[in-house]
Amino acid sequence: MKSHTPTPVRSPCIKVCEMDDAVGLCKGCMRTQDERDWWVAYSDAQQREVLLRCEQRREALREGRGDLAPSMGPVEPKQKD
Repeated sequence: MKSHTPTPVRSPCIKVCEMDDAVGLCKGCMRTQDERDWWVAYSDAQQREVLLRCEQRREALREGRGDLAPSMGPVEPKQKD
């Protein structure tokens, strides 16, 4: 029986790690500073959500729109029952 190991989500980093202060996003990957800092702590689902937000931001900036997707922010610690 073959075991299925999920493919990890690939970081959007393209090694252009410079923040654009005007919009608060990395010029290379379009992540916020929080999203860059917390990437490894995000779940796969959260990482995929960040990737969607990065795509939306890139498109909005290319089209000159100001409706940028909000930051995912830091990871909320799990509460113990």
